[in-house]
Amino acid sequence: MKAVHHTHSLRTAHVLLLLAAGLLVAPHAHVQDAKDSWAKKFPAIAVRIKHLDERMNSPEEYVRKRVLNELTSYQPRDSKHYPPFLRALLKDSSPALRWQAVHQLWEHNHFVDKKDLPAILDVPLMGEFAWQDPKHLERFRSAARSPDADGGWAIHALGIVGDKESIPLAKNLLSSKNVFTRFSAAMLLVQLGEVKEGVDALYKITDSNDEPTGFYRCRAAEVLVRLGHKKAIESLFQEVARGTLSNSTYSPLKFLEDLTGQYFSTAAEWRRWWQLEQRNGK
Repeated sequence: MKAVHHTHSLRTAHVLLLLAAGLLVAPHAHVQDAKDSWAKKFPAIAVRIKHLDERMNSPEEYVRKRVLNELTSYQPRDSKHYPPFLRALLKDSSPALRWQAVHQLWEHNHFVDKKDLPAILDVPLMGEFAWQDPKHLERFRSAARSPDADGGWAIHALGIVGDKESIPLAKNLLSSKNVFTRFSAAMLLVQLGEVKEGVDALYKITDSNDEPTGFYRCRAAEVLVRLGHKKAIESLFQEVARGTLSNSTYSPLKFLEDLTGQYFSTAAEWRRWWQLEQRNGK
């Protein structure tokens, strides 16, 4: 028995020595050099997310996805710090997380070049999208003929991958009764060069009354401001006055804060600030 115990001890010591020397990796370990530390690359994100390195280096998809959900659950927009972090997530092993990264870049009006797009994405309601595969493209184009939510997700994904053959489909969807689908179609037109028609559709959404929350009125106004239509910011002031999404993550106040770098709590304060900006020629 002593001999067996001695042999086992030697083996254990040998394994520990190899681990210490870096010649053997423990099962399921996710090793990362300090120079590749998420916290060092993205210190502003690390301030908001505890244990960023451990969580982003987890082999479990749900752990990594929760980081992004947690990050945006309080502050949905941060045009300075989020886009570089989101671009790093384009290389994640999870198609679902890659989609979230692409989608949230899109929400900041950062449209990813085809050369930088992940080859496979996992699109809500639609599933896997290997967009370089003609069969996948055809399946998404077929779905984009639907005026319902599945058509909205399909046209959204086709816009993200730059599928110009989907432009006529997007134009047809501008008459959808589903405001998400109309919004996604308008965005495809903006992204793929049909800017005037897309912008006109976005302005119509800012004036729409066919959704109970007002979320897409806010989103359309946000996009227009990011596209350089500064006067559209007044639509966000109106949503603040209405109390739209006042207790939500997606409050128009949070969009306004990111767009302007300012913070006021009432529509009247925002309008006074805007009048001063206009007088100063901004």
